[in-house]
Amino acid sequence: MALDLQGKVALVTGGAGGIGQAVARALALAGARVVLAGRNEAALRAVELPGAPPMVVSLDVREAETWERAVAAVLRDLGRLDVLVHNAGVLEVGTLGTRTVEAIRAIVDTNLTGALLGTRAALPALRESRGAVVHLASLGGIVPMPFEASYAATKAGIRQLAFSLRAELEGSGVTVSVVSPDSVDTPQLAQELGHAEASLSFASPPLPPDAVGEAVLRALRSGAPEVLVPAAGGLAARIAAAFPRLLLWILPFLRRSGARRMARMRVDRGARPD
Repeated sequence: MALDLQGKVALVTGGAGGIGQAVARALALAGARVVLAGRNEAALRAVELPGAPPMVVSLDVREAETWERAVAAVLRDLGRLDVLVHNAGVLEVGTLGTRTVEAIRAIVDTNLTGALLGTRAALPALRESRGAVVHLASLGGIVPMPFEASYAATKAGIRQLAFSLRAELEGSGVTVSVVSPDSVDTPQLAQELGHAEASLSFASPPLPPDAVGEAVLRALRSGAPEVLVPAAGGLAARIAAAFPRLLLWILPFLRRSGARRMARMRVDRGARPD
């Protein structure tokens, strides 16, 4: 079911990040009243959007109690909640064997547990408004991501969450979609640029954050189960994922292509590998 965003209330997690700001800007331009949620309230308050200033709520997506407080604050101050965009996410490059337990839990809790807890907390209000949930996943949840296994696992989990919950909520009036982009030119990607192991993230030219913002709008307006960004690359990833042996055979070629793009980007941006 398509959603008219004019006058609707949309909560965006990770709202101070590159993708979060792009999503918030797209929603504001579409006429939505935007709520930015995250742990760094000062950074959230510094975000400038078209139209009315965004409402800011303190939120640690890993904690159920802060989700309950954030949703309650939105309902108290704005009277409704129509859209939840779960964008908050973290990434760490390296072999799984060198990751600390704390680092693994931080990725899983932020990226996946946060999506589960947030959707759970927002569902009563979204049922009331017949609203929508959009989860930000990644093409890295479809194809293998060596040296980013924890991150890739959470993004695959988010896709399954979105599809399963969509089926579960059939007939409720609540639409659940997932947006799966290729690598996006954000501070997180700049972090990956310093790690030669992350070359697969650079196999294609990085997307501008606004491309993801527009994809979220397409998901909300169309009610599509998944929006791939870019569409052609995403479709190729889904087809390739049906043939794991072939996909794993192709990966070294993609990684070499990514390494060459990384080298060019380091020169252009003055970055150096670790």
